[in-house]
Amino acid sequence: MTLSPEQITSYREMGFCLVRHLVPPRLIEAARDRILEIADDRPDWPSKHFQTLDPETYTGRRGKSVPVGLQRPGLNEEVFAQIAEHQNLSTSVACLLGEPVELFTEQIGIKHGWLDAEQGGRSYFHQDSWYWKIDPELGCNCWIPMDPVGEDAIALAVIPESHRNWTLTEHESYYDDPPMGRSNPTFEPFKRHRIPHDQIDYSNELLVPMEAGDGLFFSNYTWHRSEPNRSGQTKAFYAIAYQRAD
Repeated sequence: MTLSPEQITSYREMGFCLVRHLVPPRLIEAARDRILEIADDRPDWPSKHFQTLDPETYTGRRGKSVPVGLQRPGLNEEVFAQIAEHQNLSTSVACLLGEPVELFTEQIGIKHGWLDAEQGGRSYFHQDSWYWKIDPELGCNCWIPMDPVGEDAIALAVIPESHRNWTLTEHESYYDDPPMGRSNPTFEPFKRHRIPHDQIDYSNELLVPMEAGDGLFFSNYTWHRSEPNRSGQTKAFYAIAYQRAD
């Protein structure tokens, strides 16, 4: 896969670009089926690979904790590695960053349709390098939905040109509702980070509806957030980060 000059220009000037049909449907369908199985019955991977809801409040089949995040799933099962390491993905990133590139990290988010908390699984505007500390222009993220996404259905929104000055805006900390975290062995909520609401001009944001297997590429400095899940159906996404290998 080779990106068009328009897509490359959009990434460099706007901070993001959309690539339709990035991952073949058969790979997306297989991964989605496996994600739904994991959401219902967590496998016996090492605990570091899971972000879960508090098991004192939420439990899945056989009393196990309920996953909402899978960290580095491609290290555990081939069905995920086939997406995280897919040639369409790495070739596209190479077009955006320049070769050579390498996988930095990967994670799957699960937004359960039965959760009725006000936050609804949404995330707030943030920059990924606040977490990862990848230097400017050296990292590229790709967000791939496992289902069609849109308003109130986990789609991402971005603020065009928010990467332009290549600086990290000061973030504030918060906990999700309900909190997600890890059990080591007791549940420890995971502190998240966001750009304060009063620093955001929401009239500038762009919501990006997508189909399963599309890819939204954005820099690790681009401001982005996700919609809540009001669909009543469990939806999932794959977030994959690459960086320049040199």
